[in-house]
Amino acid sequence: MMLRSNKFVRRHDLSPSIRLYIAFTALMARTSATWGKITELSRQFMISRMFVYMLANTLHETSLAVFGDNVSKPAVVDELPYHYKLSLRLEGRCSIEAISTIMKRLGIPVASTGSISQYLQQLGFLLPCTLTTSNNEVKLVVFLSDEIFAKNIPILVTVDPISSVILRIELTDSRKVEDWKNHWECLEKNGYIATYLVTDEGRGLCSAQKEALADIIRQPDT
Repeated sequence: MMLRSNKFVRRHDLSPSIRLYIAFTALMARTSATWGKITELSRQFMISRMFVYMLANTLHETSLAVFGDNVSKPAVVDELPYHYKLSLRLEGRCSIEAISTIMKRLGIPVASTGSISQYLQQLGFLLPCTLTTSNNEVKLVVFLSDEIFAKNIPILVTVDPISSVILRIELTDSRKVEDWKNHWECLEKNGYIATYLVTDEGRGLCSAQKEALADIIRQPDT
């Protein structure tokens, strides 16, 4: 199994009146601090929580622009919470629970662990699992390849150790020789050629290197 980016299509069954209803209901729930309404709307109309928040934000911004006292000042609603989520996760390297605790302590809305987890997952789905060079350029790089696990499910990852850029990351059913061979072949197709390989002494990794990157020197990471 491989991580793939989702393709979003416009839901024609969600008419403008339905979108307005979703936005108004979500906005009222947020104003009155009604717990669970956002999740209820997302399940009722089979949409993401992020989309519900987006509709509510749009309605809020529009109402402020039309009925607010200061129409020249643009309204920014819930943009800050998402900046906090990303900053705490990426720069702060915080767990989802820690992000939720910090946001609640600072009085920042949309701070539940569920909303944070869903936002990060949806954002991750939008990103490709393999980095691609620009203009069909070929880059010679060092491959630092390793296996990590999420709930006992293997994740294959290759990083450029110089820049720390993740070149490819994929969720797989196994970590056998063929999985690693396909992993490196995909990198090559996307313009990245290995000049050196750094791995641990895992059986699958070592065997895959002998078959797929036999002409490349492998250095143990220990």
